Amino acid sequence: MSPTTRPLNRYRYDALDRLVELEPLELEKLTRFYRGEHLVTQLKGQDAYSVLQHDRQLLAVQSLDGVERNSLLLVTDQQRSVLQMTGPDAGVRQVYAPYGHRRVESGPGGLLGFTGEAVDPATGHYLLGNGHRAFNPVLMRFNRPDSLSPFGRGGLNAYAYCLGDPVNFSDPTGRFARLITSLFSVANARITMSPAIPFKLAKDALQWGAAGRLPYKYTLGAAGSTVAGVATMASALTGVASAVAGITGDSESAKTLGFIALGLAGLTVVSRATVYWAARDPKTVTALKRFVENKGRAPSDPFRPSAPPMSPSFFSPGPDQPSAPFLTPPPTPGILRSGPLKLAGKRSYDEMLEVAATRPILVARRQRSPLNPNKKIRWT
Repeated sequence: MSPTTRPLNRYRYDALDRLVELEPLELEKLTRFYRGEHLVTQLKGQDAYSVLQHDRQLLAVQSLDGVERNSLLLVTDQQRSVLQMTGPDAGVRQVYAPYGHRRVESGPGGLLGFTGEAVDPATGHYLLGNGHRAFNPVLMRFNRPDSLSPFGRGGLNAYAYCLGDPVNFSDPTGRFARLITSLFSVANARITMSPAIPFKLAKDALQWGAAGRLPYKYTLGAAGSTVAGVATMASALTGVASAVAGITGDSESAKTLGFIALGLAGLTVVSRATVYWAARDPKTVTALKRFVENKGRAPSDPFRPSAPPMSPSFFSPGPDQPSAPFLTPPPTPGILRSGPLKLAGKRSYDEMLEVAATRPILVARRQRSPLNPNKKIRWT
């Protein structure tokens, strides 16, 4: 094989698709061991390097050169990038470009670099996700598309690193799943800009029994708006709790709360999508407003008089009074009577007759009157 076609490096993976051996050209073979997503030990000939860390916090690198053991304390930033390695004799400082490019040092100083990831000594690339995907800090992009990207090989910038913001974000796995929360935020923002149902209106409609009295489309819209509002608040509070747990060092609680916040964010997206589907009909918000204004009475419900039914004898005239005009055929719409109708009896109500455009509406007011069987109905 000619020198121009010889490979620079040979990589070997285990059954879990983790990079376990690197064999650079004309260099010693490297063997790596992991705990979860992080490198813990690297063997290079007779030398061994061990990484001491607590959860995601890097603490020190211990090297064993034959029989001599040496330890270096690590100074890192919020992204686990190693800024300085301090030992009993001297220290090693690290300076990075925005996307993590640096001069690779030999020995323990070159083991960990940008975001605490190990460097490929032959190429200077970071092999993220235990060797799953190579990131090129010079080109500021990955060398191949994301295998979990839903956009395919020619899709939406499948080579990008951290959405173009390596200062505030990191991608230790090199997989698209780390961006699910960001996509949920974008989807929520997009749906929020669409027609929606106000949270208070939806909550009041459900309290007045919209689930059994309005069409299912209006009911789903009200339920979706209510669930979206509650889930958004719960997701925000859970995210804050996860961040606090991460700061205090409770990694298990932080991880659990993070998954809960992610699930609530997904529930919010589904609920807002339901609201968007229902709110596309302009009648939805109008129907919910009328339902709440009528205090739970749908527009199709029949009119229910508040006064109790009265017996026919109640309307019979007395001996000294003429027959009541109320017993005559009802007036046609649009014709007003000359005065209000006053009722008196055992259960008397002072009812004023108001004529609307299509039907009369009775407005009742309770009035005390003496019990007099001879005094039935009189006009004033």
